[in-house]
Amino acid sequence: MSLNKTLDRLFDEIRREAKRNPAFADRLDAVLRAHASRREVDEAAVAEVEARAPEPAPPPSKPSSKPKPAPAPPAKVAAPAINPVGILQKGGEDALEEALISQNRDALLALVEEHNLDPSGEAERLDREALQAHVVAQAKKRVERDKKLFDY
Repeated sequence: MSLNKTLDRLFDEIRREAKRNPAFADRLDAVLRAHASRREVDEAAVAEVEARAPEPAPPPSKPSSKPKPAPAPPAKVAAPAINPVGILQKGGEDALEEALISQNRDALLALVEEHNLDPSGEAERLDREALQAHVVAQAKKRVERDKKLFDY
């Protein structure tokens, strides 16, 4: 995964937590106080952040007799090793359809995310067949765009 995608996901999580947790949002605003903010933050929160220096990581604790099971994060499906644009250019639409037919909906969503094939944000709502058609349509658009860009 690219650094940009990783940072996008990190900041998306920070935004979601700030919406859910007002105390976190206040601390975040206090940290970013030097920048213009639309929120009013209590001065106590600002003083708390300014007074707090980065803390060293706590030493690992001894395992207890009953370790608490950590909630398992939802398993993400890895994007298949398919380059839709490359397959379309080399083998045509039929070859791309053939490559996509064996993929389930989650794999197609991962492929869409990996290759940035969802500029309108509609892929999440599509069923498997519509998602496959979406991948083919977006690959065709990319091929046409590339022809225009690199036609000297």
